[in-house]
Amino acid sequence: MSVIQAKSLHEAEDLLNSGMVKKVELAFSINSDEFFKLALECGDRGAKITKGKNFFVITLKKWVIPSNDLPATKSNVLM
Repeated sequence: MSVIQAKSLHEAEDLLNSGMVKKVELAFSINSDEFFKLALECGDRGAKITKGKNFFVITLKKWVIPSNDLPATKSNVLM
């Protein structure tokens, strides 16, 4: 499975919420508040955060496939 690079926090959240990717590399400068917020939200779902060569990589334990009946929102998917 390939790693998809996110260039912003918003893009990383969108990728993780989409259910289309399993690994997201945080290819941007992230401050500690943003990192720990994302870590808590992803950790609740069993995600693993590792340090790659240059950036952090979030690996989701299982994929999220949004229901066709409900639009994907932060409240019903990840955040």
